[in-house]
Formats: sequence, structure tokens, C-alpha cells
Amino acid sequence: MENEYSSAEALAADPAFIEWVQHPTPANTAVWKRWLAQHPDQSAELHLARQLVTMWQLSPIGPPADAQATVWAAIQAQKNAPAYPVRHQRPAPTRRRRIGTLTTVVGMLLLLTGTVWYWQTRSLIEYASAEAPRTIRLPDGSTVVLNTGASVRFPQHWSADEPRTVSLTGKAQFSVSHQSNNQRFIVQTPDQLQVEVLGTVFTVDEQARQTRVVLTSGRVRLHVASQSNPINMVPGELVDIPANTKEAIIRRRVEPAVYSAWTTRQFIFDNTTLGEMADLLTQDIGYRIEFTDPALRDRRMTIHLPTRNPDVLLAAIAEANDLTVSTVTPKHLRISPKL
Repeated sequence: MENEYSSAEALAADPAFIEWVQHPTPANTAVWKRWLAQHPDQSAELHLARQLVTMWQLSPIGPPADAQATVWAAIQAQKNAPAYPVRHQRPAPTRRRRIGTLTTVVGMLLLLTGTVWYWQTRSLIEYASAEAPRTIRLPDGSTVVLNTGASVRFPQHWSADEPRTVSLTGKAQFSVSHQSNNQRFIVQTPDQLQVEVLGTVFTVDEQARQTRVVLTSGRVRLHVASQSNPINMVPGELVDIPANTKEAIIRRRVEPAVYSAWTTRQFIFDNTTLGEMADLLTQDIGYRIEFTDPALRDRRMTIHLPTRNPDVLLAAIAEANDLTVSTVTPKHLRISPKL
């Protein structure tokens, strides 16, 4: 056991602490009570660490219920299939017919080769992420991290005289490589927003109600269909473009790490308000979170969680701020002071 711990996460990683939380005995309980008496300033970290250990659960992913039957049917189909296709005998062709046939085949092969080359160079590639963030490498060396449910489309090859264009649905983080010819990089979303880039790291979150862009580094220019002038962003800035063109565009300074932590399956908040944390859970996971006291939204908190589990985050918020999180419906939560 260490004398002090740098954070609740470090405490929750201690095997002796985990053993005590999961299998308490009079002996190990006495040990940790004595430790807490010697380090009363780490009481909050201890309570949070208990939440991390007790709420950390891994759900094993098993095969579908009908997997065995599907595999067996495939084996039987393969077993009963003929070893070779049945061919019907035809009269041998004459020399003239052979030449004509050969010419036709060569022509078809040339046409097919040209068609394949065309589609290999011009066809669109599409990637999607189903259950977890997925990293995609683009033809120019740039990378895209797709969030759950997001997808991108882009040409297999970009010519040097046209912009590198990517179509995005959902949420993704882009790390764009700069080209020697200053070739533009453009991200397009279904609401006709264009994010123009030269070389930078940024996140685009396209949703039904709005599209959010957060710039980590570099330069970004937003072309909004409803605006005559583009929006030039600076690092550390967030811009919300509402789908309803009558609503105002929101532009503010933020900590970019808060909005990119999903790429590493973490929650990272540095002196962040509870309101902004709740908004992020709403944006990313679809939660509806209400505060019984609006002043609670202005409370600030710093926490780094090595898991993207929203239940762990909510438990940490409640424990550190003496709050209660109650469930109205599975994704409708209410946060109020403890009575």
C-alpha cells in the first residue's frame, strides 16, 4: 500500500484496494480505516475510487443465439455441393470461329480492364464504425477516428489539382496532413456545412439538431450555407451551427481535450462546469439530464476517468459534489442536492 495516491484512478488500480472493496474482511477494513485516518485529505478520492471499482464491469460478448445453426447449415451446404461444376460438351469450334471468339474475348478484356481501372481510381470508399471508435487512414496519409455510428466516404484517389473531399455523417476527429502543394482538405456534412482545412487536428460532430466543430490545432474555415461570409476558427475554439437557420451560431473558447477524449475511450474534464459535462453526455450518448437547481450547472469539476462509462462519470459527479442522481426513465436523469 502506498502512503499517498496522486488520484482516485491510481487508488482504484491498487490490488490491495480492489481486494478490500470487492472482498472486505475485518482485517483489510481496519487497514484502510487506519490509512484514511492518516490521510483525511484523500477522503474524496477514496470514495470516488470505491465507485470506480464497484461500477467497473465488463460485459462478455457471446455469439448470437442462432450462430451454431447457421454454421451447421453452411457446412451441410458445402458438403452437399458438387466438387466441380457440370459442363455440357459442345462441338469443337472451327478455326475461323476460334479467331472471332478470341477477338471478342480480347476486346471484352480490354474494356473490362479499363472499367476496373476507372472505378479503382474514381470510386468512393465508405467506412463506418458500429460499436467503438475506429481509425481510418486516408489516401493522403491523414487519419480519421470515427465515433460509434459515424461513417465517412471519400474517393480512392485524389488528383493534385482538386481538393481532398470527405463526406461525414456522425462524429469524427480528423488529423490532416499538409501537402507540399497546399492542397485543400474539405469535410462535407449532410446539412451543407463545409469545413475547409490546410493542416490541422479538429473534431466534427454532425447531428440532427446541429453540427459542432472543435479545433485542436491549426487552421479551419467553416463555410455555412446560410452565411455569406466564412467563419475562421482558432485553436481551442468551439462552433455550434444549428440545423435551424433561424437560430444563432454559438462560438466559444473550450478545452479541446474535453471534446476529443472519446477517441481514447476516456472522460477528461479540467475545471469544467457540470452543465457542460451534462451537455456532452446529451450530445454523445443521448441522455436527457435535468438539474433541480439551475445553479448546480455552474459548479466546476476536474476529473480524468480511464473509462467512457457514463454511469461511472455520473457516480463520480454525485460523490464529489454531494449530489443525488435519480432515474426518471433509462436515459432521463435528474440531478439534485442530497437531502
